[in-house]
Amino acid sequence: MRKLHTANSAQAAVELAIFGSLILLVFSVLLMYGQRLDNQQQVKMEAFRRAAQKAYQRNGSVNYMYKKEDRSLNLFGGFGQGQPSTVGSSASVLWQKGMAGPQSDPDSIMFDIPIVGLIWSVFNASGGDRLEEGNYSYYAVNDQEIELKKYPKQIIDINGKEVTVWSPVSVYNEEQVRDEEFSSNVLKQESPGKGIINTSTSELKDTLNTTLHVRFDNAETDATESHSSVLPEYFYEGEMYEDEDMGKKTVEAVDNQISLGAYARDDINRIDYSKDKVGTKIYRERSWETANE
Repeated sequence: MRKLHTANSAQAAVELAIFGSLILLVFSVLLMYGQRLDNQQQVKMEAFRRAAQKAYQRNGSVNYMYKKEDRSLNLFGGFGQGQPSTVGSSASVLWQKGMAGPQSDPDSIMFDIPIVGLIWSVFNASGGDRLEEGNYSYYAVNDQEIELKKYPKQIIDINGKEVTVWSPVSVYNEEQVRDEEFSSNVLKQESPGKGIINTSTSELKDTLNTTLHVRFDNAETDATESHSSVLPEYFYEGEMYEDEDMGKKTVEAVDNQISLGAYARDDINRIDYSKDKVGTKIYRERSWETANE
């Protein structure tokens, strides 16, 4: 009877080890999925909020691309390492009151007077800087934001008149270079009569550099033909095209490189990225004691 009881106990221990590990793995996968789903919802809402804010400030149409870099749970990584995670979303918002463009000059209170603002709008209705107002595009990764450049192109408006508008470039490719350094160590100190003190430490430094590549669509669209499709006419960075009113224009590359560094956010117990944290080292430590028998 004792041998049978021992065999049953050994079998139960093996089954618990196997199925217990599988149950923990399933829960971990669900946790990772839930974390990523939550990040996606937050990024979608943040992209819309930023687009709505910019559209209100610009008083025009805004397309906003927002990407969020952070580190999520990694079952197979080291202590405090995690794994890089990128979630992105875009939003387009049109907010226009009257003529496109800011309603007043933020540097002058004179434009807050209705009659002065009206005279300024009528004076600029024939062109000028107002031709560049109305359509904007932004690209942001975490807290670093870039306003994409605009170039003139010809279109046919709803009245059948050919006019010049300024349209922003679009991002067709992005190059990311990640420089990650991670080290970990486990120290065990045995004290007579006090057990074993285990100390696990880790150090992480992660820098992400992103370079954007853009192109400009110079195809002429016709607002009077609602069902017609127009093939794009792309000009890539460094290439030159010619506008009927503005002459020759060269599509310029994005000047600023997006550089982000990882840092620890103790308020949410997560690792985040910021342009002000490049080169930051994240240090983690935990200790526990086991009995010395």
